[in-house]
Amino acid sequence: MLNRIPLTTLLSWTWIAHTIEVDNAVEAATSGRIGHHVRISLPLWTNGLRYVDEGGITVDELHARAHAACNIGGLERWGWLSVGEPGAERRDGYGSHRGLTGDTVLRPTRAGSYARRAWPRIVGEVEARWRTRFGDDTIAALRGALPAPATPMPWSPPEVAPADGFRSHVIDGPAGDGERPLAALLGRVLTGLTVEDERDAEVSLPLGANVLRVIGSDVLRLRDLPARSGISKQAIAMATNYLQRKGLATAVAERCISLTPAGLDALDDYRRRAAGTRAPALRGALETIVARADALSAGLVPPDGAWRGERPYLAQTQSLLADPTAALPWHPMVLHRAGWPDGS
Repeated sequence: MLNRIPLTTLLSWTWIAHTIEVDNAVEAATSGRIGHHVRISLPLWTNGLRYVDEGGITVDELHARAHAACNIGGLERWGWLSVGEPGAERRDGYGSHRGLTGDTVLRPTRAGSYARRAWPRIVGEVEARWRTRFGDDTIAALRGALPAPATPMPWSPPEVAPADGFRSHVIDGPAGDGERPLAALLGRVLTGLTVEDERDAEVSLPLGANVLRVIGSDVLRLRDLPARSGISKQAIAMATNYLQRKGLATAVAERCISLTPAGLDALDDYRRRAAGTRAPALRGALETIVARADALSAGLVPPDGAWRGERPYLAQTQSLLADPTAALPWHPMVLHRAGWPDGS
């Protein structure tokens, strides 16, 4: 059945599974050093904290180097970076985007500096685990099949928001250099395909793949959508509100939802686009990965005491372990809420 799955979905499943494993490993390795700081996911390191060194970086420079915006206010509020001059009083707009300008200087906190040292090492360790579980030849084939984007792309899919229908935006900036981990190669290609698909699409890929596809021609209870889509109830609430505002879905009695004729047309547009993306070598490499449910599941087991192993996230984690490709989203929906791509 994998030959019927869109290429962007195969790529999304692989990137999200790899990201969850990295996030779990970071939590296990750093929990004793960073205290009760809100945990962040791989996208907030790749597209944000990775560039904030002790010498400081301006907001504009960060965006240009990362090729994406990120939740700077959240990173400040959660204790990973400081905004403005060292030792200054807490700024007006603390923990939000209010008051930030392109010239605002960002610096890591003590926890941020530690995290900046830990993330690259752990990302490399997880890639080594994948080589062990899937085989060196499999990972080498996957790396070789991931094309270099025509223009610079962020290492992870950018954060999306309901204001414009969860569309991805890439910021112009200089191309980076140096060795890139597998997580970055996957993220760059996925972002490039997403931006290309959304250029004149009726809806964004996260909406089409995760929400329109799941609703289809049915009438579904809103409460069932998170489990069916793999994205969080907060993301579902924002997505369904957007769809209703745009006339693509309509509320039905007893907190149910269905697609309007316009919504069904948008779903057909998503399906047509998803079926049209061709890259035989990349598809073959990704199919080899996602067909190994045992190897994928092995990396999704949360470490002892990790948040993914506790309620209310335990049920989702158990679903992922039982059947990863049935429970993973068909496309990441990276929100401002610490950047989680897996529905939490």
